[in-house]
Amino acid sequence: MNLEGRIDITLAPGAVAIRSTRPQLAQKLLGGRTPAEAAKLAGLIFSLCGKAQRVACEAACAAAAGEGAAPGSDASRARSLAVALEGAQEHAWRLLLDWPRQAGQPADQDSQLRLRQAAADPAAFAATLDALLRDTLLGEPAAAWLARDLDAFDAWRRAGATPVARLFASLGEGADTGVSQAALLPALPALDDATACDFARLALDTPAFCGQPLWQGLPAETGAIARVHAQPLLAAWIARRGRGAGARLLARLLELAALPARLCGAGIPAGSFGSNGCAGKTLGATLVRAWTLGDNTGLAGVETSRGLLLHVVKLADAKVAQYRIVAPTEWNFHPAGPLFQALSGLDRGEGLEVRARLVAQSLDPCVAYGIEIENA
Repeated sequence: MNLEGRIDITLAPGAVAIRSTRPQLAQKLLGGRTPAEAAKLAGLIFSLCGKAQRVACEAACAAAAGEGAAPGSDASRARSLAVALEGAQEHAWRLLLDWPRQAGQPADQDSQLRLRQAAADPAAFAATLDALLRDTLLGEPAAAWLARDLDAFDAWRRAGATPVARLFASLGEGADTGVSQAALLPALPALDDATACDFARLALDTPAFCGQPLWQGLPAETGAIARVHAQPLLAAWIARRGRGAGARLLARLLELAALPARLCGAGIPAGSFGSNGCAGKTLGATLVRAWTLGDNTGLAGVETSRGLLLHVVKLADAKVAQYRIVAPTEWNFHPAGPLFQALSGLDRGEGLEVRARLVAQSLDPCVAYGIEIENA
């Protein structure tokens, strides 16, 4: 059994087709198990974002049983911390490995390995990430880089002092590549109870919703850009160039650059790393939320590197009776969603496949994908 499936993308003159073979296996794999068994399995069967999947399952099952962790509790902080560390590694993977390889540049495997090796100790991870940002990704302290406006950011990328700066410089000065007008899915802090309940009901009653989800009747985009689109630098980029691949990659870098300071609020000593400082910074509980919906049903949302992950569970006799998962990939790679819109607007000139891959990678599928170009 292929637990992951794949996404096939076809670009033909005047047409874009996106076909997913990702199976919806949550019910088949988790049904009939105890919450503890389901959470352990959820963390094992997904090759990417395994910690987020386990956290989502734990939180959803606890909510269904009426035992949700209180905001600010040790359990809540531990879940948010696990998700944050995993998300940072995923962001770094895209910026250090995937994007350089796609652009024909050397990948920085050593930096990625150091970050992964430090993940077991949050303080060591924060220190390693802080140094990685300063010395490899940004070429200056994260706090100084985060204070840049768009003109200062453009000066940074044109100077090309780091490989990541040069990659941003390669995007050019004009409109962003692969602009999408799809609505941004609300991030967890802005997800109201009525919308959350509606998502849970649709997932349970209409399983097809899990494969092609809609918000307010339309496809939507999720990811780092949905969480930080109002950040001044990113907002200025979008206003000037549009919300395309560059904006999505910038959103990832912004989240990564802000994380060391945010980790201070998770109980890491302020003197453990660098010069970012900890005043007023918290990791927050908004990476994980759960809703007790009644009738032994619970919903959990987790903000992963790719976007909003939803788990819905209904318990009966202390075991899973129904289980549904709505993954970020299903939002972003919806047949009429953000990727469709972004690819539909691409000029069919030279380098179409390279540009299409940049756009697809900026939306970050969690499975293998292929792009086929059909000419008239």
